[in-house]
Amino acid sequence: MEGSLATWILPASWILPASMFGLMFGMGLALSPADFRRIAKVPGPVIAGTILQLIVMPGLGVGLALAFDLPPMLAVGLVIIAGCPGGMMSNMLVHYGRANTALSITLTATATTATLLTLPLWIRFILSRVASDNAAVEVPLLATALQLGGLTVLPVILGMALRMIRPRSVRLERPLTVIAAVGIIGNLARDAAMRPELPTAEFVASLPPTVCLALASVALGLGIPRVLGQPARDAVAIAVELCVKNGLFGLVVVGGTFSAFAPNIPIFVYSGLMVPVAAALLTIHSIREVRVGRRSLEKA
Repeated sequence: MEGSLATWILPASWILPASMFGLMFGMGLALSPADFRRIAKVPGPVIAGTILQLIVMPGLGVGLALAFDLPPMLAVGLVIIAGCPGGMMSNMLVHYGRANTALSITLTATATTATLLTLPLWIRFILSRVASDNAAVEVPLLATALQLGGLTVLPVILGMALRMIRPRSVRLERPLTVIAAVGIIGNLARDAAMRPELPTAEFVASLPPTVCLALASVALGLGIPRVLGQPARDAVAIAVELCVKNGLFGLVVVGGTFSAFAPNIPIFVYSGLMVPVAAALLTIHSIREVRVGRRSLEKA
């Protein structure tokens, strides 16, 4: 597997995995066992959101990649961002948008763990559909899952353990997350700067399917839970969780699996779209919540 652990001992190559480890350790500091116990209390929305996150969204990514006839590496990048879990950004937006914050956190935690098993399968599946025999890239499922586990589940567990032992350590979450994000983005900027020219054509080709992916995530996140009888606050939280992905997670998956830069491009493009789309949804939801509150006061 290109870009594996063996290559990380080269100069500057440790920055990406170390930054991802720090990012997930910071997420662990922000979580507690209570976040996972919520699954038992609200199984319906969690099950619906998790299925949408792990199966429907990456399946949609595959469909869009084939429909838009993306080149193999762009198709891989689109499927990776479609299959990525949410993150702290989605949790924050849900909180400020007056949706179900507890549900958002629970979906982030469960999807991040389950993605270790599902994402390598989706990567292999899309490559089997779009890569020619000469261009095929082997993705060892066990090795990829173990590598992702070492960069995600392990640091999250360590972060949660430290918080339980020393509760004040939660204050380290924000600076650690910022430093880790700077490390990841800086490493990618370095790789991009070493390239002779900006891959403009790849960015243009990635835009239509990523726009469709962002809009479809909101439509699915709102529509399916509502059809299943879930309240609006839960449906909005699921929609934001499907829309606002942990793009840094996706970039690390690409860096640990492929030597090519192209799979990063759909992730970059989608990351620029997801927050405005989710913010528009939450603005509408917040306005609706305020109006409902006023009507209740007037009736009282």
